[in-house]
Amino acid sequence: MTTAAPAFPGSHRIFVRSLLLVVLTVAGIGGASAQSLPAPPSATQPPPVAVKGWRHERSGADGHVFHCEQSSCGAGSKISYRLYPAGNAMTLDQFRDGQDQIVKALEKRTPGQRITILGVDGDKGTAVPRTFRARRLTVTPGGASEYQVNGLLFGPRASASLISSASNEKVSNDNYAKFVLALAPKTR
Repeated sequence: MTTAAPAFPGSHRIFVRSLLLVVLTVAGIGGASAQSLPAPPSATQPPPVAVKGWRHERSGADGHVFHCEQSSCGAGSKISYRLYPAGNAMTLDQFRDGQDQIVKALEKRTPGQRITILGVDGDKGTAVPRTFRARRLTVTPGGASEYQVNGLLFGPRASASLISSASNEKVSNDNYAKFVLALAPKTR
């Protein structure tokens, strides 16, 4: 199977591809099967950032997925994040274009699925710290709805991608905000 590469130069293309992998993992596409090998010792280490009330699992070598385990964060809600080296000069316009590429790839992988970008916002320029955020609504072929907030945090020490998904838009936004507060110190 081939996939179209986002039209970004060098490091931006790698960053967007990595972000797409995280999105696919959170969406339940491309994750490890239930019959995976036992986790390597590094997978048993605690995540760099955690929030109380969320169950952690590793996603690949450097991804972290959290499942809500309390009523306040919404049953079935998920958060994922991945940390990257500092120094990414991606602009808000490039992030916006990347979101369009991600939506096309996700819709192509699941025929009949509809994804609407509800909004994209963030800081202008390339100075740090800065953040970008996209809000999306996904409607599956069966009619189920899921709200996602997909964001990038850029700081002098690191960058991070963060995705929140929930069946309720407010819950997705609130969960995203909790993890942004926890992740921000790792990037600054």
